[in-house]
Order: sequence, then C-alpha cells, then structure tokens
Amino acid sequence: MMMTLEEQLLETVRALPAARQHEVLDFAAFIKDRHATPSEPRPFGLCAGEFEVPQDFDAPLPDDVLRTFEQ
Repeated sequence: MMMTLEEQLLETVRALPAARQHEVLDFAAFIKDRHATPSEPRPFGLCAGEFEVPQDFDAPLPDDVLRTFEQ
C-alpha cells in the first residue's frame, strides 16, 4: 500500500532529531507566510512626501563605492 504525502512527511519528520524537526517547522511557517495573501493592499502613495529621490539617483556610482560590491 502506498503512503499518502502527509504520511510520508510525518514519517520523515519523526525520524529527524528534535533540533531538525524545529528547522522543518520553521521552514513550513516561512513557506506558509510567504504565500499568504495580504488582507488588504497597501494604499498608493503611502509614503508620499516622506523622502525625495535625488536628481542623480540613476547616475553611475563612484569607483570606490563600486569596489565595495566587488569584494
């Protein structure tokens, strides 16, 4: 007889040490939260006036700044 997916998961998790079972539980919670739909969309312009984007925002970064990303 073939086990269901749920039975396979339970059997696999039960075979793990307690510390690893906690990791599985944390990962399952992460997946559940990531795919949860927000109850209400955030309103457009929520942060309007909170900050100003500089005119040179998309200008190339100086070489010394670029080097920090390459390390």
